[in-house]
Amino acid sequence: MAGESRKRKVGLLYDERMCKHDTPDGEDHPECPNRIKAIWEMLQRTGLAQRCVVLSGIKAEDKHLQLVHTKDHVNLVKRLSTKKKDSRRNKIASKLDSIYLNGGSSEAAYLAAGSVVEVAEKVAEGELDCGFAIVRPPGHHAEADEAMGFCLFNNVAVAASYLLNQRPDLGIKRILIVDWDVHHGNGTQKMFWKDPRVLVFSVHRHDGGSFYPRGDDGDYDKVGEGAGEGFNINVPWEQGRCGDADYFAVWDHILIPVTKEFNPDLILVSAGFDAAIGDPLGGCLVTPGGYSVMLQKLMEFAQGKIVMALEGGYRLDIVAESSVMCVQVLLEDDPFQSPVEEYTRDSTCTVIQAVRKKLCAYWPSLADEIQLKAEAPLPVKAPFPFAIFIYSKQQAERLRASLEEKAALQTKVAELQGEASEKLRLQVSLEKYAAEAKEAAEHLTQVSSELREVKIDLDFHRELFKKASEEKKLLEGELQKEASDKLRLRISRDRYAAEVKEAAEQLEKVRSELREVQIDLNLHRKLPKKAKKVK
Repeated sequence: MAGESRKRKVGLLYDERMCKHDTPDGEDHPECPNRIKAIWEMLQRTGLAQRCVVLSGIKAEDKHLQLVHTKDHVNLVKRLSTKKKDSRRNKIASKLDSIYLNGGSSEAAYLAAGSVVEVAEKVAEGELDCGFAIVRPPGHHAEADEAMGFCLFNNVAVAASYLLNQRPDLGIKRILIVDWDVHHGNGTQKMFWKDPRVLVFSVHRHDGGSFYPRGDDGDYDKVGEGAGEGFNINVPWEQGRCGDADYFAVWDHILIPVTKEFNPDLILVSAGFDAAIGDPLGGCLVTPGGYSVMLQKLMEFAQGKIVMALEGGYRLDIVAESSVMCVQVLLEDDPFQSPVEEYTRDSTCTVIQAVRKKLCAYWPSLADEIQLKAEAPLPVKAPFPFAIFIYSKQQAERLRASLEEKAALQTKVAELQGEASEKLRLQVSLEKYAAEAKEAAEHLTQVSSELREVKIDLDFHRELFKKASEEKKLLEGELQKEASDKLRLRISRDRYAAEVKEAAEQLEKVRSELREVQIDLNLHRKLPKKAKKVK
């Protein structure tokens, strides 16, 4: 088998440009660039990277992103370029759920989605047997029109839709998406809700709907709709601390029987490692070996055409170890089996029975009665020094208790580190605030001085304005009086002219009357003379 493993074409895609996506002010955040750096460094250090086909990232095309996302959402992410101001990006991020943005976010998001498409296409074409896209930001929370939960584009959903809708020539007609991230893949579920070509399987913490992304979308009764009814399977944990045995039971009694019936042509794994022991956000107890066993069980299907895409996982050493053990499975190294005798929790048995009852109408293999009980596997040589060999039930119980105690302590340490980090950020913020307050006070003093000078100038100009107003008023009074005098003079002149005209007319009339009187007088003077002559 060792000789065969060297011929296995396993693709590893890693591109450091995806590390440019970071918090805008350099603050600590679980979804940080070191996540993919830690994986890549351990793959190189163990020599596994050298046995694989190493690929560089490729940016997704808008038309492929729009197979599952709206045009507006794609354009929003595209515009998060380095030319945008941080204040603008921070404003956009503040309106979203659990999202940060910086100048490198757009490029990283395009690379993450395009890289998963690239690996999936090469596996579908047969150029690769299988592959692992070590990408960030993650994707399974991103919905058609909204970024959320650290996710900008839904990387796995873009790849699945691309193969089904853009490359029918490759013969990929049925795709199984297995999401083992500790958080429910709400975005992936909604994108294939009515699509019978895609079987979406998610095992995650639900906690009655209180665990992120919260709500009832991740409950077991959400099975799809229309033609896609029965093609959405949720296995919701109702508390944390679920470990290898719980996940193996879900695989054996739900996922594997359904996968046999569905018979996928290709399997996409939303590989979040935040259900791992010690993860600061997950609170579960899956070991690196546990992840390798889950992947090994899937290798029996789709001729081993499996593409893993990194989702969550925030304890760097465990994420790196889990990734290494999964790559060993892809290379078909000797499989790892945990020899620890573990038992499924009562709550796990309850959930499995509820899921089988709900889905048996769609998948006949789930209709049979089952008895859930642990079986201790035989010890098998492990290919990597993460295997722990325990042969007695008492030792197994002690180990489980120790692991749980260790996980609790690590979670507490993470919480304390978070509190310390928060206090440090608060102290830095206070110091920054004090400096800004001092600077503001100095600026206020300067502004107050300038205001006093302005007030003096203003008072001076007010006085000038007052004097000018008085002079204007006086001048207007004089002009008004002069105008009034001129008006009176004009009226008097007009009246005088009228009187003169009237007097002239009267004089002319008198002269006319005088002429008539003169004529009469001359006539009377002539009459006596005529009378004398007559006598």
